[in-house]
Amino acid sequence: KTMKKLLSILMMLSIVALGACSDDDNDNNPVISENVKEFILSKYPGAVIRDTDYDRGYIEVEIYHDARIKDVYFTTGDTWIATKWDISTADLPAAVTTTLTENYPDYRIEDADFVVTPEREVYYIELERGNFEKSVNITADGEIVT
Repeated sequence: KTMKKLLSILMMLSIVALGACSDDDNDNNPVISENVKEFILSKYPGAVIRDTDYDRGYIEVEIYHDARIKDVYFTTGDTWIATKWDISTADLPAAVTTTLTENYPDYRIEDADFVVTPEREVYYIELERGNFEKSVNITADGEIVT
């Protein structure tokens, strides 16, 4: 059961990561249900829904909350699976920066997102070294998770 949950988290994180590269510019924007709207407003009070889209089989709702754009992902059955938003490298916790420096000294940070799932919160970091790219998930206390 734990392995199944871990695999589902990994799938979700890869979907969220790939979603950043998505070119789904179709006009097939889903109408979100009242359940999704209520969830968003309860989890993110004061949020403004800006856009909806289908992204790799999931419903992506773009919101404006706490002075930032966030992408909130749901299954087509209205189950929340994740929320992600960009974070500047200057805003990364010291433990995350230390872990990156110690484990990937020759890499530079290409992009950083904060990802919240029902199970955990991680910093999804895209690293680059020349032509090599690598992604790593790190908890706020600096633990690398797969």
